[in-house]
Amino acid sequence: MHKTGATRYQKFLKSEKAKTKLKGKKELPKGTNVTKTNFKVKKIVIQEQLKKHGRTEILSSKKLNVKELLTRLSHFNTNARMEALSGLKELIPLRNNSLEVNLGQFIHGVTPLVLNIEKNVRRESIKVIHLALTHVSTEKIDPFFDVLSTYLRSAMTHIDNRIQEDSLLFLDVLLLCTPQLIAHDFHKIIPNFLDMISKLKDANQGRTLTVNLNSQITSVKWRVKVFHRLQQFLHKFAECNDVYKTEQLSDKTQVFNIKNKNNFPLFNPIYTSICTVSCFSSKSSQNSLSDEVEKFQSYVNTLMPLMFDIWLEVRPNVKGDKNIETVINEDAAILLQHVLEVISMLWKLVEYFNKKYPSSLIQNSFIQKYKSLFTQHFVNAFPYVTNVRSHLPKTDLPFEIPITDPKLITENLEICYLYITINPNLNIKNNQKDVIAIFNYIENNFSSNSHDSMLEVAIRIMHKIISEEVSTNWTKSLNIVESLFKKIIWTYCSDSSSSYLKQQMFALLCKIYLNNNLVNFHSSEAFLYWLQILPDVLLDSTISSDTIDILHRLAVSNNKSFNNVVKPKLTNIITNLPKITVSDLKHNNAYYKLFSILYWINSWDIESFELLEKQIINNEYKSDYGSYILDTLKCRGGVS
Repeated sequence: MHKTGATRYQKFLKSEKAKTKLKGKKELPKGTNVTKTNFKVKKIVIQEQLKKHGRTEILSSKKLNVKELLTRLSHFNTNARMEALSGLKELIPLRNNSLEVNLGQFIHGVTPLVLNIEKNVRRESIKVIHLALTHVSTEKIDPFFDVLSTYLRSAMTHIDNRIQEDSLLFLDVLLLCTPQLIAHDFHKIIPNFLDMISKLKDANQGRTLTVNLNSQITSVKWRVKVFHRLQQFLHKFAECNDVYKTEQLSDKTQVFNIKNKNNFPLFNPIYTSICTVSCFSSKSSQNSLSDEVEKFQSYVNTLMPLMFDIWLEVRPNVKGDKNIETVINEDAAILLQHVLEVISMLWKLVEYFNKKYPSSLIQNSFIQKYKSLFTQHFVNAFPYVTNVRSHLPKTDLPFEIPITDPKLITENLEICYLYITINPNLNIKNNQKDVIAIFNYIENNFSSNSHDSMLEVAIRIMHKIISEEVSTNWTKSLNIVESLFKKIIWTYCSDSSSSYLKQQMFALLCKIYLNNNLVNFHSSEAFLYWLQILPDVLLDSTISSDTIDILHRLAVSNNKSFNNVVKPKLTNIITNLPKITVSDLKHNNAYYKLFSILYWINSWDIESFELLEKQIINNEYKSDYGSYILDTLKCRGGVS
């Protein structure tokens, strides 16, 4: 019978195959069993951290010096970079010269981290930059500021929204520590603000607003943050260019000093200064002068329509009834506050450039383009109120603090001021509804118990009304501003306001007094009462330099009226004169100008003159003021 299944031989073959096979021994060819010596050797480099530090060298808590920490800023590991930044924070406040010596390497090493993808690295790098800028002078930062400015602009226009948000913190640091340097890059930085809230549709169509779809904050809050920084940026630019510098009375009082050489110019220096005029190309010189104005005007023409559109998005639809308040939510109220601040700053800069380059006509162009749009978007729904939330703010940043005044008095008063400012040639009859609403609101919120900020805005509005730019229409009839004018006078007469505001109101009333075009104001009953108490400022124990300048100007220009109000109180003024102290004394010329007012008193009575003579004999006046008064009266000719 035939056998089935595996045979013994097949089983043997299967077991042999399952065994591990070992390769057979192979002999090397002849000549290959030789040791080669043609290899290359590299030098072993010892890392710097293994080197010994000097005894006087300042080290961090990790035993690293400044150079070692700066080297670790470029490490691929996030924790290593964070440790390096923490080490720099430890060494910077020690005020050693290692930071100044390595300042260039420090800025090139730390500044790029503001673009880092990690949030904690970005925030920590901004803190380190802030700490360094506060310990290094501006002159030493100036050569490296281009690096800071370049990375700032890169962060502001970064594709990542988180880096854009942190770029505003970086901008805060530069505005705080290097305001002059960042103001110098005004035309480089301001276009980036436009890119943060809008995008360019077409060269001819202008810009359109953008919406933050991928961001954790709403578009309104994002625009609030941007506008807050834009207002601060414009403010620093204005400060560095002396935009806020008001025209003050020039102090021409010269005091002769026998010990020193006295040089008194015969001519005004401005008339003898060299005026450089190009004889080759007057056209090119004019273009170079107006280039700055054209750039700024292009920014204004782009930014103003965007702000109108932004406000139109959050403002509720209203019919424009002036008797009904427009209720807006808190986010819209905060946005309104910052938009008005930016418009006010833009207007101040427009006035500045218009004075600097009168031929540019930038102020007239601004008025013609935006006066009707401002009325349409802001004044038609005026005034605004909001509902104040009860929750506390999540952050301590000032621009994120919720609105505390539900009536929005400060914002509404700012709208009043801007409306009067950009409507100098307003036809009051045709716009009577808006004008009445504006002045009714000002009068209803102006009282002696108002906050200082509200009083200051009301005084600023009155200054604008009587200014040369707008006084031709707004002051034709006293009926429009009579109530406000009287309230300012009665507030000045009361003692409820601060000394600063009292000085501001005094300057305003004296400005009205010196303006011959405001005769209808001069005949007001309240104004006549103020004239009677005008000399009382010389009966106080203290007086400011600005008040002395105003009184001196009154005595010189309106001498007859000045004598009429001073003469009845002359004896009391002479009695109090030696006791007066100048509150903000900068130099002794203020006292000389104060005592020179006596020169402009036309007729002296015997009692006042004898009292003054007795004071001089008894040396009641300090320094050489007594002899100065005596010489002044000798020039006058004595008693008439």
